[in-house]
Amino acid sequence: MMPKVTIVVLSPQGDEEKLKRTLNSISQQTYDEVETLVIAPHAVALPSFVAQAFFGTPADLTHGITIAQQHAKGEFITFMQAPDFIMDEADLSQCMDEVDQRDVELGLANFTTLEGDQFYFNTYLRGKYGLINANNIIPYMRFHRGFRGIWGLFLRRELLMRLTPQNSGQRVLYQAVHQAKKALLLESRFYCLVVEGSHQVAPFEWQADYEYSDAHRLVQEIQASGYQEQIPAQINVALCIDDNLIRRLPPLIYSIAKHNQDLNLYLVYYRLTAASRAALLQLADYFPQLHFKLRRVSKELHQLIEPIDLSKTKLPVATYHRVLLPHILPDVSRVIYLDTDTQVMASLQSLWQTKLAGNFLGATGDIAPYLSPAENPNWPHPMFGNQGGNYFNSGVLLMDLDLMRQYHVAFKVIKTALDTAQLFVQADQDAHNLYYFNAYHRLDIKYNYGTPVFDYDVRSFDDIVILHHYVNKPWQPEVMVNDNPLVLAALNGYYRDKREADELLGKWPAKVSVVIDLRHPAHFNLGRCLSSLLYQSYTALEFIVLTNGELPATQAQYLAGLAKYHPFKFERSGQLAAAVAQASGQYLYFVDIDDLLLHETVIEQFMQAAQQGARLVVSDHQWMNRQTNMIYWQNKPAKVEFFQTVKPDAYQREFGQLAGCLVAADLAKASLASGVVETDLPGLWKQTAGKVAILAAQLWLMTVEPASEGDA
Repeated sequence: MMPKVTIVVLSPQGDEEKLKRTLNSISQQTYDEVETLVIAPHAVALPSFVAQAFFGTPADLTHGITIAQQHAKGEFITFMQAPDFIMDEADLSQCMDEVDQRDVELGLANFTTLEGDQFYFNTYLRGKYGLINANNIIPYMRFHRGFRGIWGLFLRRELLMRLTPQNSGQRVLYQAVHQAKKALLLESRFYCLVVEGSHQVAPFEWQADYEYSDAHRLVQEIQASGYQEQIPAQINVALCIDDNLIRRLPPLIYSIAKHNQDLNLYLVYYRLTAASRAALLQLADYFPQLHFKLRRVSKELHQLIEPIDLSKTKLPVATYHRVLLPHILPDVSRVIYLDTDTQVMASLQSLWQTKLAGNFLGATGDIAPYLSPAENPNWPHPMFGNQGGNYFNSGVLLMDLDLMRQYHVAFKVIKTALDTAQLFVQADQDAHNLYYFNAYHRLDIKYNYGTPVFDYDVRSFDDIVILHHYVNKPWQPEVMVNDNPLVLAALNGYYRDKREADELLGKWPAKVSVVIDLRHPAHFNLGRCLSSLLYQSYTALEFIVLTNGELPATQAQYLAGLAKYHPFKFERSGQLAAAVAQASGQYLYFVDIDDLLLHETVIEQFMQAAQQGARLVVSDHQWMNRQTNMIYWQNKPAKVEFFQTVKPDAYQREFGQLAGCLVAADLAKASLASGVVETDLPGLWKQTAGKVAILAAQLWLMTVEPASEGDA
């Protein structure tokens, strides 16, 4: 037998027309087990199905709850206010099916508003199980308007009897969720609030007794106890990695080793291929001043984070390994955690010696509080609102692992993520901020200086200990198209560290001289082209800039700035042969300043073919109409074909221009010395290279004039 439900209808003004709309929607419900109570300030005409009426009583929520506690006979109770109504005749039946089948004390249905003649449907982000609890109630109240009151809320009678009557629907909901044995977000829709006059959706209001977690109370207890943290003499640093992050490690580890000695470096992982483990062992050999310690996450610990909903953030679940560091490193008392997109600029000693004053961790504020709504419409952070100034970045954390283990806080952070990840914007960072809200030690921003902060709080590079390349990630295409010279300097410093690390490791077998043609500079985007070259994974590069005389001052200044970080040469005669003569690489790669490489591995792919004996390597390309900015492309397989000879009329697009060709330096120099015209070089090399490789994929973008589009 289905449970009986009592609907308590509040009519604050006693307006019969408004009340009629509410009661009509109740009478049309297909669910039979319904009791209706009406509360109004004065007598009104009521239909016969109303079980009891309470006139002369203020029709507010406090009195509604009190009367329901005293008179409601239903197993579940829900509240309505005139002129609101139930959306569809089957809605109540569907809601009661859910609360009965899931055996809950509290169920909250999806919420709708009617504003004028427009309906607005608010469908809750339910997560995997749809549970509501102390971990997610405040984020839900901030995210969803339906959580600002009790409309559409079904309360089991036993829970209702435990509540303290009060007038704020938001506070009643907060109280009910904290007292409910099981609370559920329903999949069904039920309540429609009619927005008119003073009858509005209530705004979220922070209350003094609200809390996101118990962390703040724990920190107060720890501080009152006189706890004294122990800081080991030797610095411990932890990186959480997987196979996809191995390629990002050399510049970070190189930067750590450049400024620190005798440091324990914990590399935390769950699964790694044999090739990845071999790469780590090689790094350990080349950086003996760092004590490499590989720590595998146990299956039992990893299973704790596997159920976390990652649909909103698209990040790997391994991003939560940092949360579990207290238990992954049970023999370590304190650690500095670093994201793999950080770069160490100085000794970590001052950070290591920072006292946390009874807090579980230390962190710096995030970039988001600096942003205006015009720059970032998602800020204030939807889970924190105007409290977002307390939001911190989890990319650098100073962690008291002893204290974390003692109070089991890692498991509480994971539980927060399990309950709330469907609302997250920043994955584990949001989980950290929810649990440690107002319960962490605020570090100076120099210990986690995000490159976007250069626009708001300018620091000298000498005053930055850890540079964090979030937002402006060095491996993103066109990242160098940026107007802030300090951001560009930070990126170039990263690329320099990456190149020097690769040189130390002997990663690349041969140098490539990249000839950049700037002889026709009318339309070019210098930052776009050079960004696509500087972010290449293959770092054994030198750059030879070919111009017709001197460049305009702004462009010359831009290139001079790059030359501080990268091996640049300049040939101002306009003669290709003179530029090639300057090349010290075993291979030459040609690029026009209007073009760009589309992936960070383009030159790496070309050189893989060259290492298989090809003395000339080309690929297909996309092309863009300069006038319309339309890009033309095809999906093509990532395959490589090798030829001893190529028919003169074959692969005309691949061999139709000098740009995009990788050629052995001796072949290029000999051809130019013989006086061959530039435009004939690709055709000549195609016949004389001996072994040619053609990459089918469209790996770079050519910019063409409208008249030549059809020939591209």
